[in-house]
Amino acid sequence: MRATVETSARVQRHRDALLRAHRVRNAEQLVALIDALGFAFAFTLRTGDAPIPACFDHLSTGDTDRKWGWMWGWKDELPEQKRLYYGVLLARKPTFVSMDVLPAFYATFGRAGEADDHVADVRAGRLSDVARRIIEFLAQNGETQTKRMRAELGITSKEGRAAYGKAIDDVQRLMYVARVRAVGEGREAYNYTYDLFLRRYPETVKAAERLSSAEATAGLVARTLGLAGAVTEKQLMRLFDWDEVVAARAIARAERAEKLVRLDGALVLPELARRA
Repeated sequence: MRATVETSARVQRHRDALLRAHRVRNAEQLVALIDALGFAFAFTLRTGDAPIPACFDHLSTGDTDRKWGWMWGWKDELPEQKRLYYGVLLARKPTFVSMDVLPAFYATFGRAGEADDHVADVRAGRLSDVARRIIEFLAQNGETQTKRMRAELGITSKEGRAAYGKAIDDVQRLMYVARVRAVGEGREAYNYTYDLFLRRYPETVKAAERLSSAEATAGLVARTLGLAGAVTEKQLMRLFDWDEVVAARAIARAERAEKLVRLDGALVLPELARRA
């Protein structure tokens, strides 16, 4: 099928309506937003990202400083209370996920939820040795502050800190490690504590057992289309960090379930597409 000007207009109206429907001025409204959407970028959209909601756009103020003031506290308080999930996830950017949708993200990896699950990713080169050491340190020591963990691992150089920063993002993205709480005051003292995802979110891991990875990936494709109206395959792959095989299978499954149609290389929500 070929896209039309009308289809593009419908997609834009869909996105605009979603933006108008959810305005946020307090923590309760942010939780309601994420519960309604399922997931969203925590802050802003970046050029090339899939056009799913970004929370900054939903904040009911034009004052940028106020936006940062609101979000800086909420991103710490609400995940600590387990009212929503926050971490480096979608497109390797800070992400909010509802607690109901979080099991689907975990299920995409098709893991057994065992302590040694990470070994396969280390062997495949998806996790660095620093990432492996972080996982194994937390497994032995439990919830730990970033600064203490770096010190215990002997990471003190500028290069080592950079490798640690990438590794902590990678272990969050692959859902081996989760942020627990923010600690310390001021730029120098402020940091996060981390723990194993298995230990922080056992209920999520348990719920994920009811989903196959194929079901989970197709479900996330359908939800993405519900938010964006239309995306490209490249945007979808970047969003979830999927390779071509995983993306193709997820798209095909969602297409068979009539959750999307293809228009000029784009994946479009069926009700927004103009059928020939």
